[in-house]
Parts: sequence; structure tokens; C-alpha cells
Amino acid sequence: MFPRALTLLVICFGFVLAGCKASNLGKETWYQVETENFRIVTNGDPDAVRTMASDLERYRAVALQLLDAQQDSQKLTIYAAADRRSYAGLVGEELAQVTNGLFDTTAQGSYALVNLDGRSGKRQLQAREFLFHEYTHFLSYNGNTTHYPYWYSEGFAEFMSTMTFTPDGRYQLGGIPKERAMTLLFTSPMPLEKLLRATVFNTDGDEKAQVYASGWMLAHWLIMKSGKVEQFKDYVKEYNRGADPVRALEKSFGMSVADINKEYEAMFESGNFDLAGAPIPADFREARPKVTQLSPRNAVAEIGHFLVMSGYNIDGLLGLLQYAHLAGVDSPQLTAVQADAETHIGNFERADQLLASIPAQYRSEIWYKNVQAWLGLNRQVNRPGEARSRDDLKKVRDQFVYLVNNDSDTASHWFGLAMSMEMLDYPRDKYVEMLEQAYLRAPRQVHIAQWLARELYEQKDAEFFAHVAQPLMLELDDEEEYEQMKTMLAELQANPKTKGKAQTTLARNEG
Repeated sequence: MFPRALTLLVICFGFVLAGCKASNLGKETWYQVETENFRIVTNGDPDAVRTMASDLERYRAVALQLLDAQQDSQKLTIYAAADRRSYAGLVGEELAQVTNGLFDTTAQGSYALVNLDGRSGKRQLQAREFLFHEYTHFLSYNGNTTHYPYWYSEGFAEFMSTMTFTPDGRYQLGGIPKERAMTLLFTSPMPLEKLLRATVFNTDGDEKAQVYASGWMLAHWLIMKSGKVEQFKDYVKEYNRGADPVRALEKSFGMSVADINKEYEAMFESGNFDLAGAPIPADFREARPKVTQLSPRNAVAEIGHFLVMSGYNIDGLLGLLQYAHLAGVDSPQLTAVQADAETHIGNFERADQLLASIPAQYRSEIWYKNVQAWLGLNRQVNRPGEARSRDDLKKVRDQFVYLVNNDSDTASHWFGLAMSMEMLDYPRDKYVEMLEQAYLRAPRQVHIAQWLARELYEQKDAEFFAHVAQPLMLELDDEEEYEQMKTMLAELQANPKTKGKAQTTLARNEG
């Protein structure tokens, strides 16, 4: 192991980042609250979070039934920060100013965050709404490529977030989110055509609250009053094919935007929003959350892993590492987290030194082998082709083979295997098969989808290319990349060579 004083110097100067700031997150007491489907990591009141976890299981049972959503076998990890200060420690000051919850899908898995923002009953209810909102995104987007218009994605999550439960085993939907009501009262609803055309790319920070509030109101009308739920499914299909959002809605609903706007404005003027309710599914069994206090070592490693995986507040890792070394709560897992961070910024020698310092008994752990494999791969990627070592690439390939064999649900393992095979000059169909597996596990990861789309274009697989490219185009904010993908799609649709691959591949995923 490196001497502690030397290690601290390397921590403070090894990263190409802002200054070495102390972190309070490591000093907090952290708990894990676990149920059958959720793992909540929190520095909040564990009893309050236990109650929230029980409600979340209840919500999941109802939402799966309402959405006819596929059950996910993996637990969703949720980071529940006790207050805005600790929330900012996880996501950074900028995001903490404009959000109270976040959801993200990555090639390493999905996670959610929520700012508990105090422990009183009123505040806890608000935190539960944030969490229901983020979990709705998880159910809507996890494992599929369907895109919903921005107004509906956020509006529907707001609609679902106000779900409440009664003592007699029922749920109720349709309540007014107080924060959105305030937005509507003080800024007025967003004009309908502007709302329908809003995207995350063309909406500035001041308008986002209007999209959430106006989207909630329009989603409430759609679900509770319009009678157009089935027609909305057709609209979503057209939207995902790239149709104009306003014209597509008129066509699917058989209504002009002017007529929809009358309904939209009438809801705002009346202020009346219907409620609906039904029994909680009969097969639901109340959760009994298990609460465990994390050891300081495990807590610091957990926080460090999140900071590197999410990238929201990577600067915070510096202070966390400094605290861990000074307090004597560093660990092999935390050393691997630091090596991962060094790999991300190209400090490969330092990352190698850190991994070499981890005792041999830990080197068969998935977390160690993952960092080791990506370090080896990134080293080769950053060398010109003629300078790459085939022997080292074969070792990297074998490391990723081990990872996919022992942790097959993680998309990044398959992606790394595809990259190493491509660099070893495997036939295209061999490494593309691995790339497909990565895509099936993380279809919303732009870097995976873009590479797969390029390979499918070269193979002239028109049907599978369209399956990947059409939702990908909705994610691209670079105009040049968008136009290139659009041109490739038009070319293959005009001259298709092969068909049927998309259905075969998707069927394999469902099995």
C-alpha cells in the first residue's frame, strides 16, 4: 500500500479537476433500507424512509397493473438524501437548485435519487411524490426504446406521483400536485402548440416548470376525460416514427388543436380535476423493509461509486477520498472507485498503481474485474492502431468474457467485450452479436445505439436499422448527427436488403 501522506498528495493533484474540497457526506450516518424490489441508500431518518419504502412497493403493485408494465427482476437502487445540502453533495449545486429528484439509466444499470428535504410529515409526503415521479420514469423507459413527448413524460409522472392510499386497501389518483398548481397560477399554462413541440433540447430552465405543470394538466385531461387513451397509443407510434407532434396528435385524436385547446383552457379556468380510485391488487403483500446501518467504509465506497458512475458531481470525490484516508475508513472498494475515476480521465498509470495496491483476495470480485477490464481497454483505445498490443487486448477480451458470464445483466460488460473483439479484428457478425446484447440491456444508451446503428447500416439490415435509428434520432441533439442518421434511414428504406432481424433479436431478449 502507498503511504497515507503520499496518497493524499496524489488524491489532491492526480485528478484533472477543481480543487480538493472536504466532503461532509462521508461523515454522515448512512443506512440501507431494502425491500423485495428496492434498495434505498439514505442518510435520512431510517424510520421515515422505511415508511416510504413500504409505500413505494404499494405504488409499484398498482402502477404495474395500470401500465401493464413488465416486472423487472433487478432491484432499483435509490439514493435518498436527507436534505438539500447532502443532495447537492451527490448531484452538485447546479442540479440541486433546479431538481428534487432524478432518474437515470446507464450501461451499468438504473438508479433514482430523491431529496427528502426534512423529516416532517408534510415534507416526507412531498419526498414520496418525487420518488413516485422518478419511479414512473423507470417503469416507462427501462428496457425499451419508446419515447414519449416531453410534456407527457413529465406530465404523466406528475399525475402518478400524487397517488395516495386509504386504510381500507384502495388507491386514489388524480390529485393536484401543489407545486404544479402554483406554477399554473403564477405563470399561466404554456400555449398548447408550444407545449406539444417542447423537447428537453428546446426548453430553457425557466420554461421547464411550465412543461411539468402544463403537461400534468394535459395528461390529466387525456387520462380522465378525453376518452382518447387508445388513440394516444397510435399517436406515440407516429411520434416515434418522427411525425410532427401537432399534426400527429390531430390525426390520432380526430380533433383539431383548436378543439383540444378549448378543453385544455377550460380545465385551467374551472380548476376542477376528477379523482379515480380502485382496490390495490389482491395479490399484493405489504412490504417489511429491512433497515441496516452501513459501516463507514461501506458507506464511503457506496457514495464514491455513485459519484463516479453518475458523473453529476465528480468534484465531490476528491473531498470524499481525503476524508476516507484521514478517518481511516478507506477500503479496497474505494480504491477501485478511485482507479475507475482515474481511468475516466486518462490517468492510466495511476489507475494501474491503485489496482495493484488492492490485496489479492479481492481481485476475483466483480467490482475489481470491471475496473481492471475497462482500464485495459481504454489504454488500448487511446493508442494508435499499430501501437496496440494484441496480447493485452486478448487479456481484456477474456476479462470481459468473465464479466458477462458472471454478471450477464450489465450492458457495459457486453459493450466492452464487443469493443475488444472489434479491435482484435473479429468478423463483424461476431462482435455485433455482443453489441446487440449490450443494446438489448441498455437500449437508451446513445453511444451503444449509435455504434450498433452504424454496423447495421454497413450490413444493410434495413429493418433492424430502423428499429435502432428511429428512437435514437429523438435522442440526438447534434444537428449533423441527426441529419446523417436521417439520410442513412431513408437510403435503407428505399433499398432494403434484409428483413426480420429486429423481431428475432427482440424475441431473444424477451426470452
